[in-house]
Amino acid sequence: MRTYVAGDALVIVPEDVPEDGPPSALADWLGGRFWLGKVFLAELVRRGRVRVQGMKDAHLDTPVVPGRRVSLCGGVEADAGVPGWYPGGPWPPARVLFEDDHALVADKPAGIIVHPGGPADGVLHPADRDTLAHRVAQHFALSGLRRQVRHVHRLDRETTGAVLYAKHEYSARTFDALLRARRVKRSYVALVAGRLAPAAGTVDLPIGRDRHVAGRFRVSASGRPAVTHYRTVAVAPGNPPVSLVALTLETGRTHQIRVHLAHLGCPVLGDALYGCAAARRLWPPGAGHALHAATLSFDHPYAGGSVTVTSPLPDVWQDVLQRFGLHHGLLPGAQVTLWEGMT
Repeated sequence: MRTYVAGDALVIVPEDVPEDGPPSALADWLGGRFWLGKVFLAELVRRGRVRVQGMKDAHLDTPVVPGRRVSLCGGVEADAGVPGWYPGGPWPPARVLFEDDHALVADKPAGIIVHPGGPADGVLHPADRDTLAHRVAQHFALSGLRRQVRHVHRLDRETTGAVLYAKHEYSARTFDALLRARRVKRSYVALVAGRLAPAAGTVDLPIGRDRHVAGRFRVSASGRPAVTHYRTVAVAPGNPPVSLVALTLETGRTHQIRVHLAHLGCPVLGDALYGCAAARRLWPPGAGHALHAATLSFDHPYAGGSVTVTSPLPDVWQDVLQRFGLHHGLLPGAQVTLWEGMT
């Protein structure tokens, strides 16, 4: 199978459809390959946005034939990659870790949010004037692309690392479905104050809003399910000791890793919301906090094959790891080995 973008259309060329046996219906084939729902596909057909090479009209039960192009029209180009109320610019360039016709992975620095919340009472919050969305939109514009900025997931303001974007309407729906099905794997690394016991394990504790502190979350029996897997990589002795921890998620609750680690008594270094005084003083001020989205991996439905993207550690990490003698536990360029054997 080949896929490519042509103007405002996604073009799919089936090449691995069995020629013997009953042919696959278009809706079943597109749904199975790209995780596109039948209701959505039916609406595309109704609006004439599905075209099959050599056919006047396409239907949900149109047979899929090897080599016969299927075009999903519209939903690729967009006049406003960023809404008109985004002021300012130019912005610092987006650091792009991966990009093709369908997806982009950007490296988020500390101190900015993934996307703006929008103006309140006609006034834009200063934090919304430079976001990762601004930088990705600028990247599209400088690349000559008319694209809407569609993030698939988010990171907290002070968390660094890889963020996945969809480059058209179809891949946005695909990656949203993959994320819900836990088929987009995200791995993190953190420095925490304290020593986790046991050294490796799973935290399966629900998370809800803290009714007493705005913007804060906590482990709560009435919260939403949240599951975090962790493994201690190395520990530096001290008062408190500092642990280097690798983590993966089964769920994606707001502040999940930070809440779970703080609940275990080992808050993330530099965490102003959940950290103790010791955890805050062990991390350089103004450098975010010590939580990094290090790898992101998925099976690519459009390009085929598996994609794994690694975000290099920010420079501040190297300095802190060196200070605590933990730099041998996390060598640049070899971060992915941390997660071998983890769920």
